[in-house]
Amino acid sequence: MKAQVFHGQGGLQYQDLPQPTADAGDVIIEVKAVGLSPLDLHRLQVPELEQPLVLGREIAGTIAEVGDHVSGWRVGQRVATLAHVPCMRCLACLEDRFSACRTYQAHTTSAGLTASGGGFAEFVKVPEHLVKHGGLIALPGHITFDRACFLQPINSLLHSFARLRLEPEQQIWILGAGSLGAIAVLLAQRLGLHPLVSDRSPQRLDAALDLGAKAAFNSNSEDLHTKVRAFTDGEGVDAALLTEPRGWDVMHALDGTRPGGKLLCLTDFADPLPVPLDPLAFARRQIDLLGCSGLSPRQQQRSLTYLFDHHLPLETTISDRIPLIDLPQKIEQAQHPNSDSRKILVYPR
Repeated sequence: MKAQVFHGQGGLQYQDLPQPTADAGDVIIEVKAVGLSPLDLHRLQVPELEQPLVLGREIAGTIAEVGDHVSGWRVGQRVATLAHVPCMRCLACLEDRFSACRTYQAHTTSAGLTASGGGFAEFVKVPEHLVKHGGLIALPGHITFDRACFLQPINSLLHSFARLRLEPEQQIWILGAGSLGAIAVLLAQRLGLHPLVSDRSPQRLDAALDLGAKAAFNSNSEDLHTKVRAFTDGEGVDAALLTEPRGWDVMHALDGTRPGGKLLCLTDFADPLPVPLDPLAFARRQIDLLGCSGLSPRQQQRSLTYLFDHHLPLETTISDRIPLIDLPQKIEQAQHPNSDSRKILVYPR
């Protein structure tokens, strides 16, 4: 089978790999579409990762093979996957901090190399733990493979909104209008919130306004937080959601959040440069600094409700649809700070 294989500093190579086969409890999926996630983009810049490997976590396709001990699934069935499923028994799970669960970290899909995603390939193996514990999702006939790729970003965003505990009519500042930020605008409106957006790309800002953002600000502005405060009558937003925490964005978010507000970093990665934070700024203004990472089983049913509901126009956030062979060129474009790319979907065949 064909796959885009990561070789560290050598980048991605489009090459042949042995097609994975199913052990007794596994399922093999023929990948029809896969979303390029912010985590994929970040990991492609980390040469220390075990190599070679195949990335790509947001997978939708059809079942090509089922293991001898698998029941309830059949060849040809249309499915999406969850990259991780926690144990739901450890302390981390009991506190709803699922990405810290060792079981969550230990099991994920694989294209036959290091288990790290595997969607950037024609076939991918879903391990027994995911098959048994909800990591395989049957798709109704009216849900396209394109739409199914939004399942995981919807879940992770609902997980972050649940941590923020905002009320309808409150204002949320979404920093970053890429793939996650664009979907966050749609979900915020669905939850009755008023989203503001900032980004370095004018094209992304225009797109966010088209999606329903109440205001859009260029992140390159030195007085960004001042403009946000001016839009909120000098008060500041109720919460700031950083989808791509980078350097001074954190400081802008802090300065643009009202006293008693909340600041949440939603990510599995961060800018390597240190950020000078003043602890007294949080204490004096009583701002809650929160972190959120990964998927939440508690948000899964709600995620499916939004995924299956075509009143939520997720497809409008798609900026690019590309064949697998063209992935390296699109990644180079998406990693540019002023890229107009948002949700990128990749098709192995």
